[in-house]
Amino acid sequence: MKSRIIIIIFLLFPLGVIGQTDIQMSQHMLNRTTYNPASTGASRYVNIYGHWRDQWVGFGSEAPRTIFLTAHSYFNELKSGFGFIALKDNIGHERNLMFKIAYAYHIHLTSNSYLSLGLNGGILNRHIDWPNITPTMPDITIPTEPANTWRADFDFGLEYNMERFTIGLSVTHLNHTAEEAAAGDMGHHFYGYVKYKFPLGFNFDLVPAFFAQNSKKSTHMEINTLLYYRNRAWIGASYRADEKLESESVVGIVGMDLNNMFRLSYSFDYNLGKLREHSTRMNNTHEVMLGIRLSRPQHIYAKTPRFFE
Repeated sequence: MKSRIIIIIFLLFPLGVIGQTDIQMSQHMLNRTTYNPASTGASRYVNIYGHWRDQWVGFGSEAPRTIFLTAHSYFNELKSGFGFIALKDNIGHERNLMFKIAYAYHIHLTSNSYLSLGLNGGILNRHIDWPNITPTMPDITIPTEPANTWRADFDFGLEYNMERFTIGLSVTHLNHTAEEAAAGDMGHHFYGYVKYKFPLGFNFDLVPAFFAQNSKKSTHMEINTLLYYRNRAWIGASYRADEKLESESVVGIVGMDLNNMFRLSYSFDYNLGKLREHSTRMNNTHEVMLGIRLSRPQHIYAKTPRFFE
């Protein structure tokens, strides 16, 4: 079991062994700070979000598991958002840790729009327990010593918000070169997304969105749709494909505000890609998001508009 999952990654995703990739999330449009720092402070609340993602449920303890925590808020006196990100990502015998501070400067353009510029900065750790990996193919060479590296890591992003419209662009791992990525380090990842809120009447709103990620080695695209009721409950679906428009997965999402403070959301991924051919245990992925929104005194609410809360 322990070696099988690594071999599958070797065969189907050479990207996983010659260069790391960012985490994959199904509820990224509900919490964008991990890949676009420009969204830091995009709310009048203090936002604290925790995500738990179990991928390929049924494959065992070596299956991918991601846990991360984000917190951020807007400070009107500084026209800026501040926050932090903590992340742990495991797959097989590889463990990744990340800790970052998030900052965004918000430029008030009109009475109902603003542009934000953001920067994440922190440290990234990668640990691979090579000695405990037993390859099942004789032509694969495994190092005899564990790998453990720490390094600085930075992201940059832009985001433009109107009352019902959001568009964002970002790049992660700014300080990592192409040569380092080819040697097994994290390479640049580029993100782009756009979403619009359509009021349907009877307290319903429809929010379709498009999302794309590119790591220079692969591209993933998503079409997302969320249906909100009174901005307190939502249900939606996503379709994910690669650069050749070949299906990767479909996702179902459901969530609600439990009260004025807590939000709970759940998503389920069903794999349609190549891994599904190897094991039905790789079909299912669960992701849970728990959010805490803390109200701030009225006199320090942002004068610039805050949308998509």
